[in-house]
Amino acid sequence: MMIYSIPKGDSILRINFNRKLFTYNVQSHKGKYQRKTKGILSKVEKPTKSCVIFNKEYLKDVKDLCNNLKINFKLYLIKRLKS
Repeated sequence: MMIYSIPKGDSILRINFNRKLFTYNVQSHKGKYQRKTKGILSKVEKPTKSCVIFNKEYLKDVKDLCNNLKINFKLYLIKRLKS
C-alpha cells in the first residue's frame, strides 16, 4: 500500500503522475480518436483519493516514479488473508 501527497495546486505534476502510474484513456475529436495508455499499475485498489494498494512486484517501478517526480510517499506492507 502506498500513501502519497502531491502539493496542492500543482495540477501538472498530479496529471503527469496519474498518467504514468495508472491506465489512462485518451480521446479527442468527440470520441472519434481513442487510445488507452498503459501505466505502471494495471490492477489496483484505490480505497481513498491518495492511497493505492498494488502487488509487491511493482514496488521498484512505483518507487522510481515517485522519486523521479519528487512525490512524497510512504509504503506499507499489507498481507491479504486467505479465505
